Amino acid sequence: MIKSRRKLWLFVGLFFSVIILLTLLVAPSRNQLMSGSTFGVAPDGYAAWYEFMQERNAPIERWQKSFKTLQQNYSDNSITLLRVYGKSAQFAVSKTEREWVKKGNTLVNLAFQGRVTEAPFSTSHETDFGAVKIETTRRNTDSFKAILKDDFGAIIWQEKQSEGKIIYVTTPYLAANAYKLSPGNYHFLANLLESSGGNKILVDEYIHGYKDKETQEIEETSNVFAYLLNTTLLIILIQGLVIVLILIFVYNNTLEKKKNLARATANNSQEYINALATILQNAQSRKFIIKTIGEVEQLKLQKKLGLKVGKQDRESLVQAWTQQTKKTPIMLEKLLKMSTKKPSLNDIKLLEWMKQWKTIHQEINFQSSDYDNKQ
Repeated sequence: MIKSRRKLWLFVGLFFSVIILLTLLVAPSRNQLMSGSTFGVAPDGYAAWYEFMQERNAPIERWQKSFKTLQQNYSDNSITLLRVYGKSAQFAVSKTEREWVKKGNTLVNLAFQGRVTEAPFSTSHETDFGAVKIETTRRNTDSFKAILKDDFGAIIWQEKQSEGKIIYVTTPYLAANAYKLSPGNYHFLANLLESSGGNKILVDEYIHGYKDKETQEIEETSNVFAYLLNTTLLIILIQGLVIVLILIFVYNNTLEKKKNLARATANNSQEYINALATILQNAQSRKFIIKTIGEVEQLKLQKKLGLKVGKQDRESLVQAWTQQTKKTPIMLEKLLKMSTKKPSLNDIKLLEWMKQWKTIHQEINFQSSDYDNKQ
């Protein structure tokens, strides 16, 4: 009886340890949320610049709702939306966002983008608003309209989209707190937003995890169950609960056996053991492995790319990966498609499939290392 109780608590402890570990891995860190946020007071935050904009009475406010809500709330099509992505965040402008821009709105993205060039890491550029300090070797050499550039390419450029436009900046730190003593940076970004033609400037804090009370209430009541359905967490939860319930049932049966020694319980115990073995055997199914590992690898890939936690559409994920690695998306598209169809693979093909996922992740690590070395 004592051994049965120990095994029961051991399995319960392991189950909840896995849940806690997954939560820690999936949840974004506090530092990542604050990087680029107007609530952040660290050097990579934007609190000082936001206060600067308020002092000059700019029509600016923090936006703490989803992009879908933004589309529904503003129909005048004269909005300038500023997005400052954090240290490791990667972005990709979606088809929905481009359609919104085409109606006459402006989207301004500050992120690590463009190619790493031989430009000096720290440069100063004279503008009508004073010297603008830029600290990145990234430049864009494509044929877009440059707003700020040097001999190595465009530092800030814009892409016309029908009645609107998208403005790109190669660094997320253009007007961060670290540049408070470089007023040219603050004035330059302010003019960039105010001259875009919009009647209102919104700073997207939703991408940093900040949500107003109304949004929190709506998402907590309507999206929690949907979120669980779209993650492997639900699978683990259901299987863990089933195993725990079986163990509890076995444990109770053991106590009943102690009360009545004359009752033959060997066969009953064997049935419970067989039931548990059946569950574990199902967990080793190749199709189950492909589906489960495929979803876990996709979540890991989303985290490395800086995308939001939760199920992402295949197009956005492939676009973000391709933009960062500059590699052909054929392998990634094949892996995502295979995870969805859950084909039956033999041992050799299954190992090859897992190696391909490892290659996908290594491309991101390689690009990040290359960027750090060159900067």
